[in-house]
Amino acid sequence: MPIWVTGFIKIATAKLTSVRFWLITLRDVLLLTAVLFAVASYLQRDMHTGLAFPINSQLVNGSEVSLFNARQHTDTNKATLVYFWGTWCPVCKVTSPMVNSVANTQDYRVISVAVASGSNDDINAFMQHNDYQFAVINQSTDEHNLSQQWGATALPSIYIIDSHNQIRFVTSGATSSWGMSLRLWLTSV
Repeated sequence: MPIWVTGFIKIATAKLTSVRFWLITLRDVLLLTAVLFAVASYLQRDMHTGLAFPINSQLVNGSEVSLFNARQHTDTNKATLVYFWGTWCPVCKVTSPMVNSVANTQDYRVISVAVASGSNDDINAFMQHNDYQFAVINQSTDEHNLSQQWGATALPSIYIIDSHNQIRFVTSGATSSWGMSLRLWLTSV
């Protein structure tokens, strides 16, 4: 083994066993966590909580959807994921496949709102190109400004609603698949 590799291994081993190294690493991780929490809190400041606003719209495929009306609640504990996104949104390109995987299960309902994403034909082409199967409302053809009504100012925005139309969780920006699944499961139990 070359001498420089041996020297590198000795330095790395000494660093990893150093208490100072681990204290600095812990400090940096805590600082990064605090910054990320502050940014997430800022992005979620306008997101609506409490009772979910009714959604009565036409999907881009032509069918009608009616959710969260005053007296409407399901008898099952099936949670609903409401996803605000855009075809132009780079973070949505990461989140949409995870939302699609949730939509492909029978455990939860998924409804999405495409914001500033073109015509129904444009959205349908995008959905087909990416093999997404979740239901989509085109905000530009909807009479309500759903993203403004719900406070979804940063995309993607995710709302998880229980069977009594109460918003239980809100998330803005990138999220993990396991985090989304955990929130949906917690809402359903």
